[in-house]
Amino acid sequence: MYLKAVNINGFKSFSENTNIDFSNKVNVVVGPNGSGKSNVVDAISWVLGTQSPATLRTNKMEDVIFAGTEKLSQKGFAEVNLNFEVDADKFNGTDEISIGRKLYRDGQSEYFMNGLNCRLLDIQEFLSDVGIGKQQHTIISQGQIAEILNSKPEDHRITIEEAAGILPFKLKKDKALRRIESGEKEIKRAKDVIREIKKQLKPLKEQAEQATLHAESVNKLKELKIKFNILNYQKFSNKNKIINQELIKINEELDNLSNLIKNQKELKNKIHDNLGENISLGSLYKDYSNKILNNAEKIKNIVQISNERIDNIERSQIKYIQEKENNKNKILDNSNLMSSLSSQLILKKNILTEKSNKLEILNTELLEVIKKQSLNLEINEALIENEIKYINEYLKDKEKSKKNNKSKLDDLNNDRKISELLIKKHEETLNLNKIDEKDFNEVKNKLISVVSREIENIKASNINLSKDTESKLIILEQKVEQINLINNKDEFKEELKIQKEKYNLDIKKIEKEVSILSSQIIEITEKIKYLNNENEKLANTVESNNDESYIKNIEQLNNLSTSASEMYRKLKKASEILKNTGEKYDDKYGVNNKNIQDIENDLESFNNLYYKLKDEKSNLLIKESENSNFSSTHYSYLANIEGLTSDEIKNHPEINEDESELLKNIKNCETTIESIGVVNYLAKEDYETLNTRYEDIQNSIDDLLLTKKELNSHIKEIESEITFRIESSFNSISVNFAEIFEKLFPGGVGTLQLTNKENLLDSGIEISAQPRGKKVKKLSLLSGGERSLAAIAFLFAIFKSFPSPFYILDEVEAALDDANLHRMIDLLDYLKNDAQFIIVTHQQQTMQAGDILYGVTMEPGSGSRIFIKTKQDFESLITNDMN
Repeated sequence: MYLKAVNINGFKSFSENTNIDFSNKVNVVVGPNGSGKSNVVDAISWVLGTQSPATLRTNKMEDVIFAGTEKLSQKGFAEVNLNFEVDADKFNGTDEISIGRKLYRDGQSEYFMNGLNCRLLDIQEFLSDVGIGKQQHTIISQGQIAEILNSKPEDHRITIEEAAGILPFKLKKDKALRRIESGEKEIKRAKDVIREIKKQLKPLKEQAEQATLHAESVNKLKELKIKFNILNYQKFSNKNKIINQELIKINEELDNLSNLIKNQKELKNKIHDNLGENISLGSLYKDYSNKILNNAEKIKNIVQISNERIDNIERSQIKYIQEKENNKNKILDNSNLMSSLSSQLILKKNILTEKSNKLEILNTELLEVIKKQSLNLEINEALIENEIKYINEYLKDKEKSKKNNKSKLDDLNNDRKISELLIKKHEETLNLNKIDEKDFNEVKNKLISVVSREIENIKASNINLSKDTESKLIILEQKVEQINLINNKDEFKEELKIQKEKYNLDIKKIEKEVSILSSQIIEITEKIKYLNNENEKLANTVESNNDESYIKNIEQLNNLSTSASEMYRKLKKASEILKNTGEKYDDKYGVNNKNIQDIENDLESFNNLYYKLKDEKSNLLIKESENSNFSSTHYSYLANIEGLTSDEIKNHPEINEDESELLKNIKNCETTIESIGVVNYLAKEDYETLNTRYEDIQNSIDDLLLTKKELNSHIKEIESEITFRIESSFNSISVNFAEIFEKLFPGGVGTLQLTNKENLLDSGIEISAQPRGKKVKKLSLLSGGERSLAAIAFLFAIFKSFPSPFYILDEVEAALDDANLHRMIDLLDYLKNDAQFIIVTHQQQTMQAGDILYGVTMEPGSGSRIFIKTKQDFESLITNDMN
């Protein structure tokens, strides 16, 4: 591969589209100063990716665009294309590849490959693949020669590293080190966060456990209550089933009795029809007596039912009153508890405010200590002296205030004594005149209380002043001790260090106390809120006026029972009178119809049995009603409170547990819930969230530590590879340097030496050059030409070890005399078969060594132009001139 052609348009001094075809041998670019020959090198360097305007000998990148002359206008862009002839087998059958760069005056830049737009990265990758790039030192100028001569041994190592392709490995190492550094910062931040999370996790865990226990107890209580209500619902439902079966039997018996009574009555009516007017008056009286008695028995049933209902309502009323009283007691207990909690809340808030103020003071003092640690002794001494001065002034003010208070206190005590004497005299006068002292006593008590209050206020003020004075005196002693220590720098620093540690410990302690107080305040606030809501619900229950409905119903039922009892008594009395009257008629007139009497006896027997069954039926109906009420109560609780459907209630499996055991378990659950108190249900979610975050951060730390370990292992591998490459590159370049140096300095010895063989990564490379007949240990002791030639030997040694398709030498031989120049040309002749050379020169010997000469000229007012002549052209011209 070699550079086949360069196409330049609008770049620097090339105003027109100029094409330069190069051979694959030695190409020499010549021309007078200012003609633009070095601009050819700049154009190639520009396309190869140079981004620095200084490298292109301009102030800014837009300066590479042709600026115009008196005859030519400026160009709007600069464009350069490089054409390379490549091995078609390596590039998919393509034997020529071009790369280009175009820059507009607005700063817009474009890159091309084979005429298509591409990225700079694509061009750099292509150049890296073919062994061309800035790290290969493909372009060498006279300035770079001087740079090599003046470089340190470490810079020589860097030059070899760049040529050996070690730079990507070092970039990888630097990237890994940056990742480790970043990871360590992340680990430090994560550990700080974990420390803060740990402070919150413990109280949150306790709250979450309480919330879990509370939720489990609540769920268990709900389950037990459902079982209890299902059990009672089933119990009363089963009782009603039995009662319904008994009612069916009683109804059947009542139907049979009704039929018998009906038959007997029909038989009696038939006999009456047959007897006509001869019917017994006694039987008639007895018949009406039985009818009245039957009605009386019905009314008696009404009385019994009313009394039963009154009993039920009274039991419900007693239960309601008990619940109301319990709710009132509960409200009172909650109010007392809220009052106690409110007192605790105020106390804890005051303590929190006090702790927060103390924490603020400690932070301020800590900042003062840190500030003193960063200042010099003189400034610290001045600061402490100012603080001592301030404290002394403060103490003087306080002492003055104490004296003023003492004077006021003495005056008030004297006033009180005088006032007591005057009051005593006035009381004696009132007693002598027998005047009511009531109003005077009020004035006296008020006067004494005012004076006493002022005295107590001054005493309290003196106590506070004493406390402030004591604390300031302690601080003053510390400041004086610091002044004494400040002359001893080490002791003063140690004292500041101890103070800083003490402040840090106090701050951590108070921060912990503040955190605990904040949690307690939140818990107490939540508890007060819960108790307040509970009191509102209980108050609504207490305020609901159900007493009137109970009293009204009982009054109505009592009136009904009284009226029915009175009616029953009158009807029974009337029945007895009719019966007695009938018996009198029977005794007086005898039995007119024995059959009627037998029928009446049967009817009486049937009626008695009928009403007995009726009473049993009424009692069963009452029991059924009571059972239905109880069953409805439990059904309502299950449906309305627990949300069970009708099918779930009715089809629920039978509960075979003991009712008393269920009540005992319910009581235990309620006691547990009450003992737990108010809980923060959000704590469980907060704990899980915080714990998940804690685990995630801990996992991140573990991952970062593992990554750090892997990166350190990777760095060791990179360092091993770099060491191997440096060692192998150094050995190769060292051998080539000795060989090339011997060619440039016949009989001389040139060597490369490592400054630190134990550490190749940081070792420098010393260039030792000893021309024949000279004992020189340092390169700086050589002549200018010898130094340039030694530097060229070093660069060509690198070229030979890491060959590039072409090399551009820009006036590198300017400092060489004819003899040394001749040696360098011999070296070019030795290397020209291995690579393409493009040389910019003023030296005639170098021109003679070239295969093709490229003359660069510039007419006044125009741009640079290229004229090409081969060696054969020159030889033919010379032959023609000789002929």
